[in-house]
Amino acid sequence: MKLELKELKIPVKAAAATGGNIDRRLQPYIAAALGIAPDAVHGYTIRQKSLDARKKGRPQFIYRLEIEWSESLPVPAGLMPVHPEPDLDYARFAAAKPPQGPLVVGTGPAGLMTAWLLASNGCRPVIIDRGFDVDRRHVDIDDFFRTRQLSPDSNFLYGEGGAGTYSDGKLYTRIRDPRSSKVLELFVNAGAPEEIAYLKRPHIGSDILPAMVKNLRRQIVALGGTFLWGRHVVAPLLRQGRCAGVRLADGETLTGPATFLNFGLSARELIAALIAAGIPHEPKGFQLGVRIEHPQELIDRNQYGMSPRPSCLGAAEYNFVSRPEAADVAGVSSFCMCPGGEIVPATATPNHLSTNGMSRYRRDGEFANSCLIVTFRPDEFADAAAVFARLRELEATAFTAGGGDYTAPAQDAAAFLRGEAGLKSIATSYRFGLHPARLDTLLPPPAVRGLQQALLRFDRQCPGFVRQGKLVGIETHVSSPVRFLRRDGSAASPIPGLYLAGEGAGFAGGIISAAVDGLRVAEDYLSNI
Repeated sequence: MKLELKELKIPVKAAAATGGNIDRRLQPYIAAALGIAPDAVHGYTIRQKSLDARKKGRPQFIYRLEIEWSESLPVPAGLMPVHPEPDLDYARFAAAKPPQGPLVVGTGPAGLMTAWLLASNGCRPVIIDRGFDVDRRHVDIDDFFRTRQLSPDSNFLYGEGGAGTYSDGKLYTRIRDPRSSKVLELFVNAGAPEEIAYLKRPHIGSDILPAMVKNLRRQIVALGGTFLWGRHVVAPLLRQGRCAGVRLADGETLTGPATFLNFGLSARELIAALIAAGIPHEPKGFQLGVRIEHPQELIDRNQYGMSPRPSCLGAAEYNFVSRPEAADVAGVSSFCMCPGGEIVPATATPNHLSTNGMSRYRRDGEFANSCLIVTFRPDEFADAAAVFARLRELEATAFTAGGGDYTAPAQDAAAFLRGEAGLKSIATSYRFGLHPARLDTLLPPPAVRGLQQALLRFDRQCPGFVRQGKLVGIETHVSSPVRFLRRDGSAASPIPGLYLAGEGAGFAGGIISAAVDGLRVAEDYLSNI
């Protein structure tokens, strides 16, 4: 039988002494915690693993485990009955004659999950992406780094897997939805590391993600899906009050029994076209920010209180928040923190610059980077068009401030605080390099005030945060300024035949929440055919 051990604590120093993967060597620790012989533990499954680093210098791993226990033995104190998580029964959607060829626009997490569930139920979806498959995308990104010539259709934002393919694959989410477990299961089956199923703050790594999304695509194709690459959707195709398909940039139209628009944050022209077509929506708050970069060693030392960092500990992360009381000072939080990672040029528009962060599975780079984001209220701009115009203006200004060749404008955090020029070192993970610039005059004044107060707060939490930090570029693809409406009690748009999902539609804020939303809209459709 299976029983649950709710909490097993193992000091990091003890884990480091084992010299191997502690996750596979837990029997002695389980036995010691329960006061039993190690051979009484027939096996275990890790349900959750987290790190408690609040006591500096004495961090410890905390496990929640499912123990395989012999029914012939008495149950020791500390073990409890297992409460199984709800299992999603996707077989219930099976239809005798499923509609063929629904359109799925976008191959980010939302699009791939929508396509997978539709294909699994015999709908043979047609999946459309402005960009290209990961192999072509990899070549185009390499060419961009080599030539500084940007492809507007194949870059860090557009292509198979979406922007998340090159953003570390951070899977932490605050949503509590049983679909999250299904998403993780599908990711593991497609080649993601097995530990993402139980780590509290899992990630995949931008070196593994391309192969994973390629495997997901192969599964969808095997189930009857078709992928169309390099097809730029510019507007919905509306006929007699319902959505009949999409219009492409070359004038072609594609039709299907249902249309799923699972676009990301970079699809600003499509968002504008949807608004112009009268698709119901509402304004929402949105964020923009700036990357800050530090030596990873500083973050490790502050978060763990251990130097050097034991090999069993990954590169340290942080999650900082500043909530000022003054009305004219914006709140700021860290976002998309990339330990041991690198800053990348996440732009799809030539002569514009926006940054993002990524890291590989091992997170073993010299630098740590994170976006510091500022939230703007929806009433601060007239409409989404005004937001996008302001973002484009900032991107063009940042491109020019960096020298006009995708070099990033940068400023020491200390200089930013003082409101003066200053960049002591151009050492960075950003491959196009840095150029000294006044980010304190480039960013909107409310953002500057918020960031200055936040830097002071974060420096108290992590001494050296200001002195060793440098601000790099700006980040403008953080969240959508609109949310497209859904019918009450449904995931469908009020426009018949149309479903909108994911980050660009205003329903998600990361890989997992976008993937979950992709499943949600597909479920809604399959429940009503």
